[in-house]
Amino acid sequence: MVYEQIKAKLPQRFFSKTENSPVAEPEQIINAVTPQASTPVGVDLIYRKYPCLTGNPLSCGWTQKTLEQNPTAKMCQNCGFPAILPSKTEFRGYKGRYRIDSYLGHRGMGRLYQGIQLSDQQPAIIKEYLLPQLAFNAGETRDCKQAFERLAGLSLADGRIQDIRLNFPWDAIADPVAERCYLVTSGNIDAYPTLKTYLATTNRPMLERDVYRVLDQVLQTLQFLHGQKFSLPAGQIQQGIAHGNINLDSLLIMADNEEFFIHLSDLALWERLFDLPTTKTIIPTVAQDLIDLGYVAFYLLLGNRVNVNIDPKIEQHWPSVTPIFKAFLFRLLALDKPFTNAEEARQALLKISLILPKRVLVITEKLEGKNNKIYRPSILILSILGIVILGALIWWIVQRFQQQESVIEEPVVCCLENVPAVPAGRFNYSGEKDSTWSFIRQQSNLILQNQTLEEKLKESQPKLQINYQAQDSLEQAIANLQLRKADFAIANMVEKFSPELRYKEFAYDGLVVFVAFSYSQRDKSLPKALNGQISIEQLQDLYTGKVTNWKQLKGANLPNLKVSLYRPKDSESIRIFEQRVLKKASAIAAFNNLKQKNQTINITPLSTLEMLQKVLRDFEKENIGSIGFATLSQVFGQCSAYPLAIVDGNKAAVQTLAQDNGKSIDPNTDLCDDKGSYKPNIQVFQTGSYPLSYPLVVLYPGDNSRPPIGQKFAEMLRTTEVQQLLEKAGLVPLHDSLGNK
Repeated sequence: MVYEQIKAKLPQRFFSKTENSPVAEPEQIINAVTPQASTPVGVDLIYRKYPCLTGNPLSCGWTQKTLEQNPTAKMCQNCGFPAILPSKTEFRGYKGRYRIDSYLGHRGMGRLYQGIQLSDQQPAIIKEYLLPQLAFNAGETRDCKQAFERLAGLSLADGRIQDIRLNFPWDAIADPVAERCYLVTSGNIDAYPTLKTYLATTNRPMLERDVYRVLDQVLQTLQFLHGQKFSLPAGQIQQGIAHGNINLDSLLIMADNEEFFIHLSDLALWERLFDLPTTKTIIPTVAQDLIDLGYVAFYLLLGNRVNVNIDPKIEQHWPSVTPIFKAFLFRLLALDKPFTNAEEARQALLKISLILPKRVLVITEKLEGKNNKIYRPSILILSILGIVILGALIWWIVQRFQQQESVIEEPVVCCLENVPAVPAGRFNYSGEKDSTWSFIRQQSNLILQNQTLEEKLKESQPKLQINYQAQDSLEQAIANLQLRKADFAIANMVEKFSPELRYKEFAYDGLVVFVAFSYSQRDKSLPKALNGQISIEQLQDLYTGKVTNWKQLKGANLPNLKVSLYRPKDSESIRIFEQRVLKKASAIAAFNNLKQKNQTINITPLSTLEMLQKVLRDFEKENIGSIGFATLSQVFGQCSAYPLAIVDGNKAAVQTLAQDNGKSIDPNTDLCDDKGSYKPNIQVFQTGSYPLSYPLVVLYPGDNSRPPIGQKFAEMLRTTEVQQLLEKAGLVPLHDSLGNK
């Protein structure tokens, strides 16, 4: 089983005896909102009308034995409770079709299964929630199913994916026939052991320094959860969400060697939907999340799996704890002056870090995969400078009138269905392999129900069939267009095209150059030393091997740090970097020479995610000042590196990101915790004042004898509806009037 494989990787200090179940053992589950309540609310009470022999039908072994004796059984042969789903069971959701492979166990209000997504054979964990007839009548079941599909799941309102150790559901499905609902999460993280399992297995208290780390990681996630804008499946946007279900059973522990990481799961938003209709509704709050976390810490220090007779208000129940740490926990539990929010609590926690062993400050994260690690400092305060001076403003005005095509040359159409006269038939279009468009067109997280952008375009125009043909180079894509092998093409307009070709812009992108910024070492960080910017000339010196140590860089007073160079793997970004940064043939030749192995200094090709990880890791672990570049569409929204403003000649430095007040992000902007308060500065892309920016265009022949599919495809991409989808995918839209707050 996946759980056994995962457990085998855990450090021995976490588990000292064999564990037979991947989830908590059957026992009463205390309501996380009131952990000290005298009458716990658990599954034994919710399903009390079923005469289960163990008192907990969710984890009772008879449901599994029933299935073994009769593979088609729907109910437990002893009490009539819904039986475990058999392997090979398949069901369809909004984002795909899934298959049950094996039963894992029970957690919280549901049962867990290992499964896969049939479309790509990727692993998934499926949590099954039950609405059995003896506990819920038909009306209650209907209402609960409807609420589940509206509320079960959330994503960042801007559509991005961020690592915050919070298990985001992938799909939420209400079974139209059976009395069941399913919550699907991608990967295997949701199968990791809970802290309750940890205590049951180790049978000993958690070390004080490790409790500190649990608190630090959970508070960091809560700070994000409480402060960001989230989108619910029904389309509602909500500013900040309280977890509402913080307890030993909703916090998952995953480990790698001597490091461990805590993931949050089972938000009250959907977990509490399956309480009895008569249960008193308690609205989750930020304050209660902090109190519940205090109880988690208290139980971890005791090595106790939630005993209602143990009360932190009773001094005799406390174990031996460092006084200042105990004082912090008193505030977290609201037994002393309570913290107002997770950020205040975490800042107070960091201040007492010196009392505990230094190793407690290592905050790392491990994602799925053998080599897929992301290392992050505890708080990333990424910095830059940049206010466009009056001269730049004047230059912008001039450039605006010099643009070949105005972005407001025609009225903006609202929706795809309103684009007129789209020709019917089958058309081929072309583009460069591994380009921005090749990536964007197949992203399935832009809209609901697992639709890609291309599928959405086809749905809006059912008589239109388009087929994308990726080519090894942009030159080949354009050649296919000219040879009538393609009807139009998608391209980055870095250079002018042949006069016989026409084009329409539909979005912007650009290269960004980034370096690491460590909050714990921010006084020594490269962004601060570089004053948040770097010049084209300095980049030339770096990427041609003239500079191997930052202190050698002209025009800057930089620290004695070895330079490591990174570049993306795709040819599109390399071509643009050569044209916009290196420019001269001699510089391009030197750059290509460094791409070869066995050089004194070489340039390492990595994916964008790998570069972001490596740049930060080099600085934190190796004391190396690494630098990389990639497209803004793939870098924006991350918290591992800092995008530098670019200086071109005597012009002012230009930054790609602007705050809500219109000013460029400044050295104090926290790109993680302030996420949502800044976005790409559309103006510097519209005008071309950012030196490494470029428009994305639909390229089509000027031959009027051919169907106008290129023009119409561009009109479809320029609709407000699609512009919003492109922005979610990381591109810079044409207009700043899309209604995004």
